[in-house]
Amino acid sequence: METAIRWSSSSDIQEQRFLLVDVTGHTFTHCRVENYNGKDLHYQTLCSNRRVPAFRAFDWSPHNESIVAVGEWSGSATVIRLDDVKLDPITLPVRQQRPCNAVAFSKTGLLAIGLERVRNDFCLNVWDVSHALSENKSSVSSPGRSSMGPLRKLASSEAITSIRFFQDQPDTLVAGVKGSCIRLYDLRENLGNAALQFQTTSVHNLAIDPLDENYFASAITQKDTTINIWDRRFGLSSSAVSLGSGTNQSASISPVLEYSNAFENSVTTVQPTIWSLRYCKGRRGYLGALASNGDFRVFETKQAFTSESSHRDDEESYAQNLQPEQERPLETRRIHRVEPLRSPHSGHQENARIVSFDFTNLAGPKGLPSAITLRGTGSVEIHELKGPPPPYALSSTGQLVGSRIDADSGPRSRNVGGLAQLGLFHLKASLDTQADDVAKKLNDVVLTQPSNRNDVTEHEGRLSSREKHETWFARRYLHQTPSMEAALAKLTVDHQRCVQGYLFDCRMNMDIVANDPWLKGMWEWIGRKSRDHS
Repeated sequence: METAIRWSSSSDIQEQRFLLVDVTGHTFTHCRVENYNGKDLHYQTLCSNRRVPAFRAFDWSPHNESIVAVGEWSGSATVIRLDDVKLDPITLPVRQQRPCNAVAFSKTGLLAIGLERVRNDFCLNVWDVSHALSENKSSVSSPGRSSMGPLRKLASSEAITSIRFFQDQPDTLVAGVKGSCIRLYDLRENLGNAALQFQTTSVHNLAIDPLDENYFASAITQKDTTINIWDRRFGLSSSAVSLGSGTNQSASISPVLEYSNAFENSVTTVQPTIWSLRYCKGRRGYLGALASNGDFRVFETKQAFTSESSHRDDEESYAQNLQPEQERPLETRRIHRVEPLRSPHSGHQENARIVSFDFTNLAGPKGLPSAITLRGTGSVEIHELKGPPPPYALSSTGQLVGSRIDADSGPRSRNVGGLAQLGLFHLKASLDTQADDVAKKLNDVVLTQPSNRNDVTEHEGRLSSREKHETWFARRYLHQTPSMEAALAKLTVDHQRCVQGYLFDCRMNMDIVANDPWLKGMWEWIGRKSRDHS
């Protein structure tokens, strides 16, 4: 990932801010939204800092927007101020050099640093940044380098892939251990042991739902695009794992939701990877995921409904014995494809795909969650999620009732054919319409015979009459989208034929279905056989 974007969680109606990150250019830019008309986003630069070392991980402080931390390739972390470039950055050193994989701020000023594995050294260090900032201001001998050590040293000789702090418990963090598990640490414990643990290899891109922090998500980034959602209330304690029956598999907890192959790539042969997972800041249960090919999806989850009796049984079963494969009360409501994957042959430029996103804490014009996105071209956009589809109902007389949801007036009926009060989609082919009119309508949509019979392939020439009919009908339908009235008119063909006397008179039936050569040929064959046996 060469660029990134982050939305300020302290933005409000009066002022909205975000952070642009140029990883290759080593630049952070703090911006403020000037104008957004529902399509174009205009913003102003508040401050920018180019005195940034090469880094491979970063985080924006939630309690102070002027502070950014970056994790360097050497393993050191650097704390940078955006509003005052004259101040020297603060370097938080490590004992043994190795790449830094993740950095994360807490809302109380703590900074966690996750490192690659080396022998006989800790790979998860927690620093008190506020203390380091005050020390840097008063230091004269060695400004820019903290003389204090980490507040906590955790995860000895275990590579850390991702870190996140909980907001409701700022002294608790979740960390992904490479190829092993996900651990929850309580920094108030002096022993440094993990409070809870989940045995899994899905340890990348950790994200916590800020409106329901019992749930957090993780992903597998290399082999497949699997996303898991966990419930921290059902994690195993470190003592239970250490006292297990000898194998890690015996002490495992299943995720409450799993999306296997969340990004199935049918356009290109290159298998995508998951670049980012982020939860919505303004609506509970919305998990956004971005793939390396620009496919942006949002997984909307909800609590599963259970009856009162089953809910009572679930409570008893939880209290008695918690099974790993036990069903959890969380399910998928809807999957939003915000930016679907486009074929490279469609004229869509490769650098125009979405490369980074973040949810805003403000609703869009329609009252739905929205996300700010950054494209490879540098364009910043706002995407509002689409609501549920409007309800529709089809009557036995061929009328379709539907509604339309507008942002200003809410649900209302759609005006079709002057029936705005009921929102009825009515057919032009009424009960007194002649068969020729219906046939003409159908011929214009899907049942027009090919002008060139050579269109039938050699394979189709060996098919039966019924198979030819189905193959030809499907080919015509897929290449042409009918209008609403024409599609509904097709549903009333059988009714129209019955009105016009479509019964057992073969000659009359041949006249009624003259537009369909297969049905006409069938009745011609039936009539011929009837005459032969009479």
